[in-house]
Amino acid sequence: MSFRDIYGHAREIDFLRNSLKRNRVAHAYLFSGMPGVGKKTTAVVFAKALNCLNDGSDSCEHCTSCRKIAHGAHPDLVVVKPQGIVIKIADIRELQKQMQFRPFEGRRRVVIIEDAHRMNEAAANALLKTLEEPMPYNVLILLTSRNDGLPRTILSRCQKIRFSPVRPETVKSYLMETRAMKEDDAAIIAAASQGSIGRILERDEESRERFKTGTIEKIAMLDRGNALSLFSIAHEFGDERTVIMEKLGLLREWLRDILVLKETDRRDFMLHRDLLEITENLSETMGRASAIHAIETVARAIRAIERNANKQLTLESMLFTLFHLVSVENEDVHRNRISVKRTYGR
Repeated sequence: MSFRDIYGHAREIDFLRNSLKRNRVAHAYLFSGMPGVGKKTTAVVFAKALNCLNDGSDSCEHCTSCRKIAHGAHPDLVVVKPQGIVIKIADIRELQKQMQFRPFEGRRRVVIIEDAHRMNEAAANALLKTLEEPMPYNVLILLTSRNDGLPRTILSRCQKIRFSPVRPETVKSYLMETRAMKEDDAAIIAAASQGSIGRILERDEESRERFKTGTIEKIAMLDRGNALSLFSIAHEFGDERTVIMEKLGLLREWLRDILVLKETDRRDFMLHRDLLEITENLSETMGRASAIHAIETVARAIRAIERNANKQLTLESMLFTLFHLVSVENEDVHRNRISVKRTYGR
């Protein structure tokens, strides 16, 4: 993949290509934006272009260097990831040892630090020393979805590039051109992508369908059960952070469908039309304020888990709130119906 193959981010790519043309490459970059928006893809392509044997502002995809990077086999492309939930000082110290020497093969050693906001304090302080005393043959690229998770001292020493969500039309084009998807299907998935092509690529369709037809239907019928059922529902979100975040995203989309149907009565605006029956039922019984509150409740849970809150407690707290919103609304509707029957039955 080259810069030409990246969908969206034209402004960001133009900036990087111009820095290559003018030979004004910074020693450190901060690529920020939502998860799956294309930060790592762009960073790897930038690494290719920096070391491409056919000098230019893009990778040729044919030389030995480009092919090695594409296969993850180039010795001068180093990727650092969190081990568990944090990047530890030992990881940064090992990186610093490598960066003391000249690149093995390429013109530049490119270091990509994923989820840079997950560096603990000691690791961040150690990295700061590297940023303060850069070597001309090293390029650091920090990837983050949370600028506020990094010290200002690090932020101030990086060239910042912000990646905005990809437009739905661009996501749709990507799906039609690279996945041979029909236009209507591509439009629905693009609308649900929230501007993240990576989010689409990582989707496990079978797991998504099980969650939608199982867990979401249980949440829709919380008023018919009891609060104790919430504990078993919370376990259905799984234990892995990425899986939980994916399922919370689905839940938020479905709650958004309830609000859209309630406000517009337009089924073609729904993201999950396969859940039409339960969505229609709740759009009739839930008030507008409760639907908005439910969406905000899930959004708060997403933010909490992003900040490493206890996953199980966060999910249980979220579900208790949803239980209250769903059950209270349905009780009110039930009472109103009884009241109307009594009034007209006199």
